[in-house]
Amino acid sequence: MGKQNILEKLKGGIVVSVQAAHGEPLDKPEHLCALAESALNGGACGVRMAQPFNINYFKHLHPDIPVIGITKPEIIPPNAHEIVYITPTWPDIQSLADCCDIVALDATLRPRPGEFSLSEMIRLTRQHYPDLLLMADISTFEEGQHAAELGFDLISTTLSGYTTETRDMPQAPHGPDFELLARLMKETQTPIVLEGRVWEPNEVSQAFKLGAFAVVIGSAVTRPQEITRRFVKASAI
Repeated sequence: MGKQNILEKLKGGIVVSVQAAHGEPLDKPEHLCALAESALNGGACGVRMAQPFNINYFKHLHPDIPVIGITKPEIIPPNAHEIVYITPTWPDIQSLADCCDIVALDATLRPRPGEFSLSEMIRLTRQHYPDLLLMADISTFEEGQHAAELGFDLISTTLSGYTTETRDMPQAPHGPDFELLARLMKETQTPIVLEGRVWEPNEVSQAFKLGAFAVVIGSAVTRPQEITRRFVKASAI
């Protein structure tokens, strides 16, 4: 589709993160594809999906829909807040390069596995996959600045509240990190995506008022057990 065309499709829109944990009822490519199609019918402009086999299934049916692709472990480890696990290595990028339009990867400052540093992974991607867009999943302003300096095409607040440095901040258990969004908007030139704990329509409105390039919504749309749990919890009050 071309980099600029992809970005134009995403600008000002809602991207829905369509994922399921290992062993959940929806953890099948055809089920995830149906969820993604439902989100698109509701007005989403693109999807974020994990694992090449799921993305390939969806892309075969919807080649013109922008996909942000990641890899991650089937079972998220208990110490996930301490480690890099979203598209952590160069082979992970290679596995996604031919099936998605944008690869998102952990761009925090934590030590990462594999033989290549974050900057080396970007260099290799630009060399071998010049048409592939890269999105930095970050948790702090300093990480966002670093991602901008490295030349990421997009920066997302995905990991704010999910790292050792950020999980105890006041908004971590509740809503999105609007403060991080606003600061990155003010001090970097890279398009900024709001992602993480978006549950309410007014949060989407606020994000775009602050200048967000796009908003990614996950559990509030595609995790029935989480949606139900909120209502069940309310019924017990």
